[in-house]
Amino acid sequence: MARYPLLADVIAARHRLRGVALHTPLEASPQLAEESGAREVRLKLELLQPTGAFKIRGAHNKVSLIATEQPDAQLVTASTGNHGIAVATAAANHGMRLTVLVGASITPGKLERLRALESDQCVVEVFGREPEDAEKEARRRHDAGQAVYVSPYNDPDVIAGQGTIAAEILDDWPECDAMVVPVGGGGLISGIGLYAKAVRPTLRLVGVQPEASPPMYAYVTTGSTKPIPIGPTLADAVAGNNERTSITWKMVKQLVDEVVVVNEDQIADGMAWAAGVHRLMVEGSAALGIAALRAHLGGLAGQRVAVVISGRTVDRETLLAVLSR
Repeated sequence: MARYPLLADVIAARHRLRGVALHTPLEASPQLAEESGAREVRLKLELLQPTGAFKIRGAHNKVSLIATEQPDAQLVTASTGNHGIAVATAAANHGMRLTVLVGASITPGKLERLRALESDQCVVEVFGREPEDAEKEARRRHDAGQAVYVSPYNDPDVIAGQGTIAAEILDDWPECDAMVVPVGGGGLISGIGLYAKAVRPTLRLVGVQPEASPPMYAYVTTGSTKPIPIGPTLADAVAGNNERTSITWKMVKQLVDEVVVVNEDQIADGMAWAAGVHRLMVEGSAALGIAALRAHLGGLAGQRVAVVISGRTVDRETLLAVLSR
């Protein structure tokens, strides 16, 4: 039977992450507040994490627990880039062996960053085409006893680590009325929702997916967890179908007030806006919240809104193409 994370798991993760993950700043954005009609907007700058994305939180929390219980374990993970980078960093810190499985559709820039982390202890392996191909193989190796799987989202310890973002936001800004969060597999928004709704039950939580890859949006609108067609998207870090057994389906249904979608033009405009207004180099998934607010999605008018800016691992060619639009 699946284990779901508890509020106590998030609190424990905060202690575990001290000295590893940064307590990232909340940067005020009066420009985005004015454009969106929100009362106030602040950007939670997770792109400033040492690995370039929020994933360090869940990865380190999970790997440190495995290292305590099974120090000689072989690890395996599946990733579109950011999670793999974070797990590789955590595994290296604990001297653990790791195989990172990626689909062939991974962006060249993220594959290059992963390859740079290869060593005698860390191997990057291309398996299948799509992210879910790599996930299925990682799960198979776990079930066969070949390695311990560190899931990008379908794991209570990973989710608890991501939930520390909400704890920091509410510590720094207790008046926050709403949070806007990128959604892929749902681990990030599940962790944030777990903590935020426990501390502030009235807080509004809005998830954002790319229109080209909206499995969680499809689930909350239809109730179906069946795989759906996935198209190319600038928000590659959140692209792909999810495990049908994932605990995040139920958590999102219980904790998230609304999931909205944005199109590729809106994502590109959000990336360019972040660069032009805040001088922030953000990847497509990190621009999802900005895009949603600028499109007046999520019922956030008049609210004090925190927007999670999830990462910065965008390749030069993509960023130049977006900025030249």
